Amino acid sequence: MKIRIIAAFVSAGLVAACSGGTPSPAGWQPVPGASPDSQWSTGSGASVQTYTYEKRPFAGTLQELASTQATSLVAAAKGTHFNGSDTFASCPGQAAIANFTTGNDRQMVQGVGVRNGTAVVVSYVRPTNAVMSPEVAKAMEAALCGSTF
Repeated sequence: MKIRIIAAFVSAGLVAACSGGTPSPAGWQPVPGASPDSQWSTGSGASVQTYTYEKRPFAGTLQELASTQATSLVAAAKGTHFNGSDTFASCPGQAAIANFTTGNDRQMVQGVGVRNGTAVVVSYVRPTNAVMSPEVAKAMEAALCGSTF
């Protein structure tokens, strides 16, 4: 249920995504020391939110990518729990979205997409009590549905 609500919010609240440009949420700042066009943040301290973007070759299916990503994340991050997944409402069949709770009172929404031998993985981490910002929703749609894929 939680994933369907998030997917519905992402779908309902989106305006056409910007074409081209950086895959980051509008107005967010690059994380110092991160690879260019890979990680951004907003806020500070306990309210910090982060967004990451990764694009790489991938010969498998969307289901294989989603399963591999979820399994790897839970195994690598102690205290992380998988809460469920669903298709990404903005581009069903092209992308999926999963929701996780981390061990440090954070939520992670991870989107995955596969097209023409290329995988895109975006991750959004926020405090448990924060809602997904419209800027993140737009960036996820652009990353997973096409304009920055």
